[in-house]
Amino acid sequence: MNNTAQKVLWIALGIALLLSLVWQFAPLSDASARLNAIPLRGLDFQGRDLPLAPVEISIYSPARVLKRIYQVGRQQVIVVAIDGSRNRHAIHDPTFCFRGAGWTIGAARDLPVPGGYVRVLSLAKEGRHIEAMYWLSDGQTRHASALEYWWQTTWRRLTLGHSGAEPILFVLQPVNRESLDWELLLQEFPGLLES
Repeated sequence: MNNTAQKVLWIALGIALLLSLVWQFAPLSDASARLNAIPLRGLDFQGRDLPLAPVEISIYSPARVLKRIYQVGRQQVIVVAIDGSRNRHAIHDPTFCFRGAGWTIGAARDLPVPGGYVRVLSLAKEGRHIEAMYWLSDGQTRHASALEYWWQTTWRRLTLGHSGAEPILFVLQPVNRESLDWELLLQEFPGLLES
C-alpha cells in the first residue's frame, strides 16, 4: 500500500469515527408523543391498557410499548404499538414472532390506506385460524416492509432526525374471533392510522 492510499484510509477512518461519535451522542426524538396521542376513547371505540407479560418486557425493553384492548363498534381488538427508537431490535417483521409462537403464515393481503398500505396475515396453529394486521408508520407513510423501516431509521440517524419521524410498529389481533372487518375497524378508529 503506498503512502497516499494510507493517508486516504486514515482520513476515512477518522471521518467514520467522528461521525459515529456524533450519531452516538446526538439525541434523536422518539415517538412518545405519537404513542401518547393514540386515543383511549372516541365516538365508536373505547379501550383500556393491558400490562406487558414478563417475556414481552424482556424482548422490548427499553423500547416504549403501548398495549391495549379496544372495543371498536362490535369488534374487539388487541393493539400493540412499539416505538423502537430506544431499542431498534424491538422492531422486526412480525411474521418472525408469529412463526416463533408456532403459527404458520398463510395468505397475506395488503389493504390501501392513506399514505400507503397495511398488511393482513392469515395464521394457522393446531387447527385454529386467525388473522392479524400490521404496519409501520412515521405519521405520514404506512407500509409493512422491514427493509423500508431499516432504510427510514438509517437515513433518520444519518440526518440526525431531519428526514422524518421515528416509525412505530402497529400489530393488531382479534379478541375471541378468527377475523375482523379490518376496513371497518380502521374507519371507526381513524386515530390508529393518524399516529
